[in-house]
Amino acid sequence: MNKSNRQKKDILDMNIGKSLKYKLAAYAGAVMHLIFLIIFIIIGLKMMAVFNVFSVALYILMGILCEHTNLEDHALIWINAMYFEIIIHSMLCTVLLGAETCFFLYSMTSIPVALYYLFLTCSSTVFKRGAIIYPLITMTALSASLVFLRRSAPLFVLHRHVISPDILEIMRSVNILFNLLLMFAFSGLFILEIRSLIEKLNVTNEQLIYTATHDPLTGLYNRNRLRGTLEKLDKCGEPFCIVMGDIDDFKKVNDTYGHDCGDIVLKSIAEIIMKNIGERDIACRWGGEEMLIIMYGAYDDCYGRISNIKSLINALVIDHEDSTVRVSMTFGFAASGENEAVGSMSVDAMISTVDKRLYKGKTSGKNVIIA
Repeated sequence: MNKSNRQKKDILDMNIGKSLKYKLAAYAGAVMHLIFLIIFIIIGLKMMAVFNVFSVALYILMGILCEHTNLEDHALIWINAMYFEIIIHSMLCTVLLGAETCFFLYSMTSIPVALYYLFLTCSSTVFKRGAIIYPLITMTALSASLVFLRRSAPLFVLHRHVISPDILEIMRSVNILFNLLLMFAFSGLFILEIRSLIEKLNVTNEQLIYTATHDPLTGLYNRNRLRGTLEKLDKCGEPFCIVMGDIDDFKKVNDTYGHDCGDIVLKSIAEIIMKNIGERDIACRWGGEEMLIIMYGAYDDCYGRISNIKSLINALVIDHEDSTVRVSMTFGFAASGENEAVGSMSVDAMISTVDKRLYKGKTSGKNVIIA
């Protein structure tokens, strides 16, 4: 599996559906508030017991709607509903039961929770606005709760209700545990989302680079990609060959069988070339039905490979609709050190030479290699 495919697979592995993420949050919220409901019933705090009945119903409804509607259309409504439910719940519990129960921690946890879901489903403008508004609301609510407790005892205690140390410890432990889990979970989700976006960006960049350097039909390099390679060849210290090939009577193929058949011919020949050149060799769609190949190696080795490619093209049979199509290809060939004259040529001069040799092959019978 190549690097690009691995990246795409990683993205798919991390990219859990947005609806599922809302559903998990909804049902997790329902479970948490069900636990609070039980605690409040045990200690006799009826107001918060009733509040949590509605909270459980809210989260269950949200989870159900995730399965049957497009949640993104109403994402901001649900995010605000979750956020304000957490804030109001946290503020009431703090005022009623005191700061030692640690319900105030949910006020701080509400910020990454709300911002994560804004990041997930809303526009960047809405996210930026939320990044300012939510912390301000949170700090205001938290400050108001703590200021109230500095001036007064918790309201539940004022009404002569006594909370046993064991129940107090259970509430404190449960709240600390829940908040730690929420912080770790949403911090991890943020990291995964950012990593996913980076991977998507990398894959997109690879695709853009591929599009900029490859012919979209054949998958061969295009002329833009070949320029840098041709410039380096002038300084290359090892033997190489340049080959230019042209499909014989390609216009006739298009006129007789149609351009769809012509595209199949081009792709089939490009596939033969790619499968039968060396790992370092480069094949380029030079223009139309012309293809330029840079082969590294001595004259005999490169000539043998291009002869094999020519034979495979001759043996190619393309079934198109009710017709059998056969093609051939003519090549101009030059080696960097084939003789003193050619060896002293620049790469541009070698390309001009193979172009002339290709033309000579076309005018002298076609389906040949002129070297």
